[in-house]
Amino acid sequence: ETSEFIGRVLSGDRLPQFTSCCPAWVKTVEQYYPEKLAQLSSCRSPQQMFGSLLKTYYSRQANVEPADLFSVSVMPCTAKKFEAQRPEFSRDGVADVDAVLTTQELARMIRAAGIVFDELEEESFDAPFNFASGAGVIYGATGGVATAVVREATHMLTGKRIANLELEPVAGLPGVSAAELQLGEREVRVAVVSGLGNARNLVAAMDRGDVSFDIVEV
Repeated sequence: ETSEFIGRVLSGDRLPQFTSCCPAWVKTVEQYYPEKLAQLSSCRSPQQMFGSLLKTYYSRQANVEPADLFSVSVMPCTAKKFEAQRPEFSRDGVADVDAVLTTQELARMIRAAGIVFDELEEESFDAPFNFASGAGVIYGATGGVATAVVREATHMLTGKRIANLELEPVAGLPGVSAAELQLGEREVRVAVVSGLGNARNLVAAMDRGDVSFDIVEV
């Protein structure tokens, strides 16, 4: 995602880059803003990235056919169930993600099974996906994707490390926060918006020329 963003910033093409892990936002763009489809990040959501890795890389590592692997993701949003069923996320009839549980569904299953976490022994994460990064830790929080992207972009272009973005509310746009930072010789404007209704208001404001951003996280 960072490499794609850097390329767009340097070329000035297809900006702002819209980044989101939310399939409902992608569907909104497809239905209401088809002219902005090229501005969406080409990166899949973490759910679909991992599902694809499991059915390709891990399948080869474990010497198991992709069809014999069953991938289950645990997500907070029911829209993830729809995302997993999209035809572009399957190959030769084998879906990258076979099933999606919401966090509420998993919690009910844990309670029904009588599992008590305080009584479980600690274990390390399963290899080969047992590593993590600082940017990865913040990825799931609001603004985490945009923060991870601009932090890495700054490091790649300048060799410098920056702390978290100092996001401030944008006047007149509920649910929208923004920040500015220097990326090499260019000032980059970042926006983070919560909620599809607020996202549509932000798009309208950008189309009117009221505000301008280089990357928008929904």
